[in-house]
Amino acid sequence: MLSSAVLPGLSGSAWLGLVAIALMGGLGSALRLMLSHWHGRLPWGILVGNSAASVVVGYAFVLSQHGTGWDPLWAGLLATGFAGGLSTFSSWAAQTVHFFSQGQKRAGMANLLLNLVIPVACALLGIFLGAFLLK
Repeated sequence: MLSSAVLPGLSGSAWLGLVAIALMGGLGSALRLMLSHWHGRLPWGILVGNSAASVVVGYAFVLSQHGTGWDPLWAGLLATGFAGGLSTFSSWAAQTVHFFSQGQKRAGMANLLLNLVIPVACALLGIFLGAFLLK
């Protein structure tokens, strides 16, 4: 059987969880593809995707940490699945390197700083939002 050969010891429900996470990742990736077409002086779609994914991961962190009664699968579906598909470290890194290699130092620095600061702030927002909503 393929399942026992690839990942020995996984039960049927674990396989179902993996499939659900893969489907959520597909949804996040489809949304990221739509956002990737939003360009200006900076690749705004990448920033929005990374920032939105950070809010989701912050919220999922709260779901998984505070004894909320939520099934841990939901945190995995949100963080690993949807947000994992939506965020894109590699595209952000490649775009930043491209800016610097083309001599566009201001765009490179702006892209670098914005994609570090805003998603971290968004993760904090997700944590605060989760804590507030779960009170």
